Amino acid sequence: MENYSKKNTIIKKLDCLLCDASINDNNLDFYLNKSKISKEDFYSLFPKKIVSLSIFYFEKTYMLALKSIKPRLLKEKSISKKTNLIVIEFLKSFFKNSNLSIFFINYTLLKPFLFSKIIYKIASNIWYDIGDKSIDFNHYTKRLILYNILKNSFFYWRKNLDLDATLDFTRNQINFFGKLGKYKAIGKARLKEKFSFFLQKKNI
Repeated sequence: MENYSKKNTIIKKLDCLLCDASINDNNLDFYLNKSKISKEDFYSLFPKKIVSLSIFYFEKTYMLALKSIKPRLLKEKSISKKTNLIVIEFLKSFFKNSNLSIFFINYTLLKPFLFSKIIYKIASNIWYDIGDKSIDFNHYTKRLILYNILKNSFFYWRKNLDLDATLDFTRNQINFFGKLGKYKAIGKARLKEKFSFFLQKKNI
């Protein structure tokens, strides 16, 4: 918790400077000096420089979003509604500081593996936090679907910077994949019925 507080203090000090597109790993020390941030403290907390800052920013935003809707999440029974609640709140929180968000999105998109890793981890955390306990193939398919919803939402917002339109876009994606999941479940049940019927006929 102490490290979290220190990291948060540093990112607040760098807030305005990070919105400057010219900041990068090579000139980071200059900005640390400018913000009167101890290099020793910074590199002990963010050893991979802006990569570490990016990971912390995404994770911090998710944790704050989760905390703000925890009571509503506990009351909700529907998995799809829980998913919708937490995804929408996370996106609202993330895009609240649009300039800072643009910086971290642009930076991570220059390192596609980093962006994918961060978004997949958040997708996985969301499923865990809404109580998903699947351990079969569904464990991975659910996370990949949510990863794609989040990724598409980030791209959509980055293109038009319209929060309301982005949230509508996200809700439509969640609804679409929710319906797809229902059809898949119905299809599986019907297939199981037909298979059982076939076995019964075979044994007559």
